[in-house]
Amino acid sequence: MNRLTNARIERAIRRAEEGTSGHIVVRIVPDKEVDAFARAREEFERAGLHGASERNVAMVLVAPVAHKYAVLGDRELHARVGDAFWRDLASEMQPYFAKKKLEVGIVYAVDRIGRELKTHFPAKV
Repeated sequence: MNRLTNARIERAIRRAEEGTSGHIVVRIVPDKEVDAFARAREEFERAGLHGASERNVAMVLVAPVAHKYAVLGDRELHARVGDAFWRDLASEMQPYFAKKKLEVGIVYAVDRIGRELKTHFPAKV
């Protein structure tokens, strides 16, 4: 992904995190073969994201070469939104990726996660 793409995703993350105590992390990996969910969990742990005090961090991991992706949330976020949210979100992202619109699919996911974070984890005043 080029710099322009990364800038758009970064703007989407900042916008999604406004007004919430939650965080969203996007990882784009070059792997040719990968179990995207296992890699997302590994990246999540490696980055120390499970250490967030409110356990309200989400990760979007995309492996464009392998044509795989995963979305996951830390314990408290997952408890609030449930399995169906993550399954639905992954399904909603798929058409963007099928059309090779990775950036649009990632921004879509970030926006959806941001809405849930704002609902369940509003920023403390």
